[in-house]
Order: sequence, then C-alpha cells, then structure tokens
Amino acid sequence: MTAAAPASPGFLLRFAGFIAALCACVAAEGVRHRRGSLTILAWTRLRRLCARLEALATRPRAPARRRPGRPGRSGPPHGLPRAHGWLRRAFPATASLAPQLRALLDAPDMQAFIAATPAAGRILRPLCHTIGIAPPPALALPPKPRPPRAAQMAATPDPPPDPAPGPAPGPTPHPPPPERPGAPRGAVWLRPPDPPLRTRFFPRS
Repeated sequence: MTAAAPASPGFLLRFAGFIAALCACVAAEGVRHRRGSLTILAWTRLRRLCARLEALATRPRAPARRRPGRPGRSGPPHGLPRAHGWLRRAFPATASLAPQLRALLDAPDMQAFIAATPAAGRILRPLCHTIGIAPPPALALPPKPRPPRAAQMAATPDPPPDPAPGPAPGPTPHPPPPERPGAPRGAVWLRPPDPPLRTRFFPRS
C-alpha cells in the first residue's frame, strides 16, 4: 500500500484556486484581444509560481544553498514585461481578481506561512508586482545595510569651530641701537654727523 499524500494547507488550496481563476481570465482575455504569445507566457509564468509555492509548502525544508549565476544571462528570464501592474493592463479583466489576492495574503494562516518561510517572498512579491498591488508588511524586504563609507563618515565628529578672531597685532618695535665698545653700560653710541655737502664734494684748496 502506498502512503497517503499529506494534506495541503488551507491557504495553499485557496492560492491554487486563485491562480486557476487568474489563468482562466488571462486565457479568455488573450483570445478576445488576440495576444497569443503574451497569453502563453503569462499563463506559464502564473502556473510556475503556483507550483513553486506548492513545493515550498509541502516539501521538507532543506538548508538554503546559493546557486551560481549563469554567465551571459541578462534581462527578464521569462520574456514578460516588468512594469508594475502590467498584467491588468495587458488583460484588463484580471483587475477584478486583485482584491482576492490581497485577502488571501492577509489571511492569518498565510501570514504565519510567510513569517516561517522567508523564501515565499521570492514568489509572492513578483506576483503582487505583476497584478499591481502593494505587498503586505510581512513581505517587505529587510532594509539594506548602510555602506561602510557612509557609516564611517557619519561616525566621524565634526571639526571644532574656528576660534574667534582677536585684535590685530601691532607694529613690531625696532631693536635698540648697539652699545659702543668701552663705553659705560647703558651708554648709546651715536654716529657722528655727516660733513656738510660742500666739504664732502668740494674740498677747500
């Protein structure tokens, strides 16, 4: 006898029903507006999100491992638009299902699952972005760490203010004239006066 499969949580059944209704709405709108390729991509994307959440909720949790990035891969991996609420603009009838997703995310059992499984945010946040609703606080990303340079600059105290300007310095006094050798201490040697100009340049004969 094979073992019975574990019962799916209630929030998972409601989530699968919501995705099924959303995919049916996308298919009907795609046929109406003749958006074949976009309809197939959107339908596939929604089904994959549902399968990922189901696997996350029913399989035993394994330690998180970081997968190496694939070289040469750029742009959106699924080829779909990346604007906020692009699904309701491409398929207008899906806007009526947005309140159902909000009510599903606000349910207590879903809130407990999100709190116990942080990896669920990588599935539910893109879905909220696709439909165009704000994610609940439980799905908010943690704040980014502050850059070391900015933290170091914030921790550095401001330099002290410049001192107040004082009075302007006065003129430098001239040194006293030198004393004459052999003269009493305190006596000042005076230079003899220059001879008259006539005597200097026109001496008498």
